[in-house]
Amino acid sequence: MRSVLLFVTAFLAASLAEGNPGPRLYRWVDKQGKVHYSDTVPAEAIRHRRVVYDKKQLRKLKVVEKPKTREELAREARLAQLRREEKRLLEEQLAKDRALLRTYRSEEDLQLALQGQLDTIDARIRVLEANSQRLQSLLKQKIAKAAEIERNGRPVPKNLARDIASLRSQIRLSKTKIDREEQAKDELQRKFARDLERFRRLQANFQRTEAVATTRPDSRPSAKQRVVLSVAHCRPTVDCDRAWQLARIYVQTHATTPLFITSDSILHTQDPRRDEDIALTVARIRGKEKDTLFLDVRCKLSPVGQALCRSEPVRKIRAEFPTFIESGLKASAAQ
Repeated sequence: MRSVLLFVTAFLAASLAEGNPGPRLYRWVDKQGKVHYSDTVPAEAIRHRRVVYDKKQLRKLKVVEKPKTREELAREARLAQLRREEKRLLEEQLAKDRALLRTYRSEEDLQLALQGQLDTIDARIRVLEANSQRLQSLLKQKIAKAAEIERNGRPVPKNLARDIASLRSQIRLSKTKIDREEQAKDELQRKFARDLERFRRLQANFQRTEAVATTRPDSRPSAKQRVVLSVAHCRPTVDCDRAWQLARIYVQTHATTPLFITSDSILHTQDPRRDEDIALTVARIRGKEKDTLFLDVRCKLSPVGQALCRSEPVRKIRAEFPTFIESGLKASAAQ
């Protein structure tokens, strides 16, 4: 009964959508490939793509696509969700970029800021090293005292043994803290290298005021062409770093515009400026058990660009991305 009601609703909606005072002629092809013509929309035509003609002038008016399946609607919803996440990650990165440009006026400013932070860490390391040397000196004295007691044939007092164990533990802890500070220095220098590279790229490109209108595949999903979800997955603690390297290789291989953003969550090439340009974005959407890598395409908003975004070469770029990531991860695991 429910399916009948849904069918009747669709039938009425189609009739209302196509209902005009003038006479109409409808053409559709059934599952067996047989062509039908009718001046009404019969029940069996609802499930098929049909062409609407003006009956008097025999002029083509419009095409009514067949109703989308639940699977098609679900894929469109998933694509919209992925693009929302992509937009969020991109906006977050662009906000960081604007903050970087506001904070530093030149490369020298960046270098001075780095040196100030390194000096602060070095000062902490010197304090830890001085404390470690003091503990080692105390430990040396305690060990010598325990050795003298043992030479005299007496057992080492428990409190002295506890002091020795405690000093050794404190020395190990100091070494751990020093190692952490050294790691912090290394990470700070790596971050500086990334920020410097980003700063230079922004200085060269961020000030462009010319806006480029773009379009994307599946921007208007239809029953003619199946929505492509260009998605790969990775496990954060095992292979996501490698997957991200592979994603960068894929983007640089297939995009015709250079990389503009390269963070740990978004890879984004410059917008297409020519009709034949293909711009790519990969968003890393983090999850509890696995991360999702979503590849998206942008083309110039022009007749040629729109056709390019719907073309087979672009469809192939999107379709082959998951296989490229998965095969690359399998190859790395086998080594």
